[in-house]
Amino acid sequence: MRLALVIAEYLRTLKERNELDRLLPDLLVEMGYVPISRPQTGNRQFGVDIATRGINQDTGQAELLLLVIKKKDIGRSEWEGSDQAIRPSLNEIFDMYLKSHLEAEDIGKPVRIAVVTNGDLKQTIQANWSGYVNDHKDRALIEFWGLDKLSTLIECHLLDEHIFHDEDRRDLRRALALAGDVEYDQRDLHRLMLRTLGLTPEGLPDGTSKSKKDLLKALRVVNFAAHAFASWALGDGDGRQGLRAMERALLWSWHRVRAFDGWDSDKDMTQALGSVWQGYLTFGRHYFEKIQAHCYVEDGLLGYASDSAELSLVAFEQIGMLASIGLPYVLSVADNDEERVAQHKNADAVADTLASLISTNKICNSPCFDRQSQDIVLGMLLLVLTGRADNAKRWLQTLIRNIDYAFKVKRYVPIDSDSIDDLADIGGWHSGQTADKLMRTSWMVAVLAGWCVVLGLDESYRALRQGLVQDYPETCAQLWHPDNQIHEHLYFHAAHFLSGASEAPIRLPEDMAQWLVHIRVIVESEHVKECLQTMSCRVGLPAIDLIACRHFGTPVAPAFWYQLAASPPSESSGS
Repeated sequence: MRLALVIAEYLRTLKERNELDRLLPDLLVEMGYVPISRPQTGNRQFGVDIATRGINQDTGQAELLLLVIKKKDIGRSEWEGSDQAIRPSLNEIFDMYLKSHLEAEDIGKPVRIAVVTNGDLKQTIQANWSGYVNDHKDRALIEFWGLDKLSTLIECHLLDEHIFHDEDRRDLRRALALAGDVEYDQRDLHRLMLRTLGLTPEGLPDGTSKSKKDLLKALRVVNFAAHAFASWALGDGDGRQGLRAMERALLWSWHRVRAFDGWDSDKDMTQALGSVWQGYLTFGRHYFEKIQAHCYVEDGLLGYASDSAELSLVAFEQIGMLASIGLPYVLSVADNDEERVAQHKNADAVADTLASLISTNKICNSPCFDRQSQDIVLGMLLLVLTGRADNAKRWLQTLIRNIDYAFKVKRYVPIDSDSIDDLADIGGWHSGQTADKLMRTSWMVAVLAGWCVVLGLDESYRALRQGLVQDYPETCAQLWHPDNQIHEHLYFHAAHFLSGASEAPIRLPEDMAQWLVHIRVIVESEHVKECLQTMSCRVGLPAIDLIACRHFGTPVAPAFWYQLAASPPSESSGS
């Protein structure tokens, strides 16, 4: 598979807004151009989507390069069928932009206008195009950058031989070939990312020197490779693989930039990270749109697994993924009222879908692994923060009823293991009794108890506490709390194996109010506050920490969601 074909196939999947127009500034920077303006929603741009200045490599002259961005093939309707068509846009550039919107240093420079699309110019308008270009050649050089031209530019400039070596190309081809395999672990894509970012498999710098320019280019390449893989996977019907690839690109990029001194005050670096973040949000939206309808079907997950244990894995993975997609819209700070309304609408849509998934699939009340408590935390956060406390309460009450019963009879217990093979060793999740060693410790019990405090469910708390004291006292309830080392691990791998400390054994007091006092002590601790000041929290994107926890299996820091216990969650009619 030639790389140019990979690039072309990827480009075909991009939409004009928030996708194609986000890739082009990175490409132009690598071509040596400096962006003057970028695409803006709601602002009149007089035909110009992106304006840049730089040196034309063919003539060696300084020039003004203006881009008009469109989507897909250009036919007669795209040429002049509406006010947003190409010909009216070009006319507006000549009539308005070039006459009154040039900066002083650009006046008198040669002007090049490129009409950019991820399609082709249809034969039906080639005569119209040639005539227009010829009529205006004295005022500007007008070019068409279609799919073939874009693919070539990206391969030459964004993925050139200095960064994208033969080994990387081979890894990308292997990854794309396996993108539709649900069991593929993405090892080839991960090797490419590590080499490009200059990291060892342990997440340490590999010793190669990287300047700021090198690192910026590495971030663009990693973002592009993940995008290409994700688009390929979605096309093959496995959006889950694509979403995980975008998450890995986001998290490892943040991990690498963390080692760059002054990253948070460097505009270029934060902009490059922002592009990776926007890429994740875009693909998260694609994934959500793909699965949304399935979440409103009664027992719609039944066709995705052969037994109850596998079905439980599928269900809680979807809960965690949906929550990860929705939480950025809740936790990110909007720049204006329009953006705030859009974020609220997006969060509501995802929260409604999550609530429906839980209510229409009974398996969502029966986790089979203790680590699925992390998915429960994320799901609860989204429901509560979007005003769906009633949904959260009903779910929590059912979870506690089922899990308390499971521990009492030693069947269907969320086992203290990450391996489905351990279920087979005890005869399966639905037969026999759970081995004592697999229910010796439990994050699940402590997590559910904490959420009882957050949601004010005193009766459910007492039932859980009674079970832990009287019916399964051999089970050690515990929680993991981060320490100052969390910053070194959170965005690269599972952090709880290499940092932090366990609170164990947890002995729940008889009165829930006493546990609330304990929770508040933790939340108000200066040490805990310091540990929560992670890289993403410092820039106002705490949702990235939650994505990292789910992706690598790190427990969500209790202090993060314990904060909700300080003030009762609001009720809502949302369902």
